[in-house]
Amino acid sequence: MTQAELANRMGRPINKINEVIQGKRQITADTALELELALGLPASFWINLEKNHQLTLARLTQKKRLDRESAHLASFPVKEMCRLGWLNKINDNAEQAHELLSFFGVTSFSMIKNVKSLAPAWRKSRTKRACEYALASWLQRGIRESHEIETKDFDPTGLKSRIHELRALTVQDPDIFEQTIKTTCAQYGVAVVFVPHLPKSYVSGAAYRLYDKVVIQLSLRYRWADIFWFNFFHELGHVLLHLTKRKSVFVDDKDFTVESEGLEVEANDFAAGTLIPSDDFESLVTRAYSRADVVKSFADEIGIASGIVVGRLHHEGLLPRNRLVNLRCQYTWRSDE
Repeated sequence: MTQAELANRMGRPINKINEVIQGKRQITADTALELELALGLPASFWINLEKNHQLTLARLTQKKRLDRESAHLASFPVKEMCRLGWLNKINDNAEQAHELLSFFGVTSFSMIKNVKSLAPAWRKSRTKRACEYALASWLQRGIRESHEIETKDFDPTGLKSRIHELRALTVQDPDIFEQTIKTTCAQYGVAVVFVPHLPKSYVSGAAYRLYDKVVIQLSLRYRWADIFWFNFFHELGHVLLHLTKRKSVFVDDKDFTVESEGLEVEANDFAAGTLIPSDDFESLVTRAYSRADVVKSFADEIGIASGIVVGRLHHEGLLPRNRLVNLRCQYTWRSDE
């Protein structure tokens, strides 16, 4: 059938029919109904044909825009994110940019700067400057994982009552305590996520509110068990002391200071006092704490891993950092395998 014959059947000018065929004029509902009568194909076929055509045009426009914006990929640790399985590795830059934007749940790179967790204004570096995009990527991964964790209503009082049980996990291996931490905290409205460290993010942990839950996000930057447990209870301190009413974001590492330094000191004190109560630590320093058997005995008495005791002695400057290191251990996480 020629265009002229179709135009005659539909009572339309031939130039209008030509514009439809060339994709210059959209197929409206009225036109679809007329084509149904003239050609015998249902109106839904023509409507879907038009939708697919418009979607194709939109994708081509988007691809051109992403081609222009793909230079932003260099700012993000894309290679490492692909290695960790957070992103699919795609050779086409525009498609890789699309993959990264989907990860963040935004429509353009200009919107990523509006992600609240990108670079908290109060976060300042003493010795290192974190890559804002690496930090944003690490936090976003935690946010995505926390969405998959079902939690009950936030109950800080109930969670506080379980601290002794959480502390007792310090003598267990990660294969045992990782799921127990997640399950216990989820019962009180806290999602705990373990997110591998990204290069140049210089972050060990974070605590923040997310819609209907609170999140504790821990990196695997430091593999020493005593540092891991201090970081966990530090973030738990933020949750119990500072996030019951606030909507702050706490991103922590020993290389950084914050304007709200008092809150960090409180979280540090909470972690130190939870792991080794002050009365117990005062008792320890009266003993021959440079001996491995004394440290082991003390750790058994208070129910924590001996490496935590050694780490505290190192931190307080009571023991040279090359002493009793055999009592400290390093964790291997599932993500390493």
